[in-house]
Amino acid sequence: MKKVVIITGASSGIGLAAAQLFAEKGYTVYGIARNQYKSEKFKCYSCDVNNADGMKSIINEVAEKEGRIDVFVNNAGFGMGGELVETQVKDIQNLFSTNLTAVAVNTAIVGQIMKKQGYGKIINTCSLSALFPLPYQSAYSASKAGIEILSRTTRGELKPYGVYVSTILPGDVKTGFTDARIKGKIDSETVDKSMQKFEKYERNGMSPNKVARKMVKLADKKRPAPRTSVGALKLLIILQKILPIRLLDWLIRKIYC
Repeated sequence: MKKVVIITGASSGIGLAAAQLFAEKGYTVYGIARNQYKSEKFKCYSCDVNNADGMKSIINEVAEKEGRIDVFVNNAGFGMGGELVETQVKDIQNLFSTNLTAVAVNTAIVGQIMKKQGYGKIINTCSLSALFPLPYQSAYSASKAGIEILSRTTRGELKPYGVYVSTILPGDVKTGFTDARIKGKIDSETVDKSMQKFEKYERNGMSPNKVARKMVKLADKKRPAPRTSVGALKLLIILQKILPIRLLDWLIRKIYC
């Protein structure tokens, strides 16, 4: 029997790469994205992840049709750059709603199903910014830090029922995420220079296929790790455990400013 996976943000970038790879590996794949899209490799649903009723309807429909949901990937999200004080309130609210609140709500929805069936994997696309305060990306970093904590706590809640929650933390990835990033008003040379560095690193980053391969490996493991990173800057994860906060923050700013 084929395993069943649902992936949000499946129309482009990491989500699309993951959906295609899971399909190639023999999974029955259901992708969810905000806009209408098509694929010959997997079933496509259109729904905003912030639409809790719509997401619940899709998830329940897949569970009823397939009789199971083996893997759920919370991947949908977007970036935001610039000074927080120069960012529109509605954009900040939308970012947290999409990047964090929707992840919590959809984890609760699919977690109920997995809890009843007695198994399942939930993989949350996070970011190295969950561990490090990236300059001029405060809201984005905070939303990803929230995913990290949410994942660790829900893992403890669901593990007794055979359900494992994991985060995957990619470094710089070359996708449309860069151009889609929302930016606040940039009226400082320092901010502009930092944003240009971020974009340069991302445009020269790894392929989303590399992240997708790591996702499939996590899904295939009997007991996947709570957290796994992909790409460069792994040294920072080690330093994060031993350096004083003030020194670590200084080092991050030296890299990105």
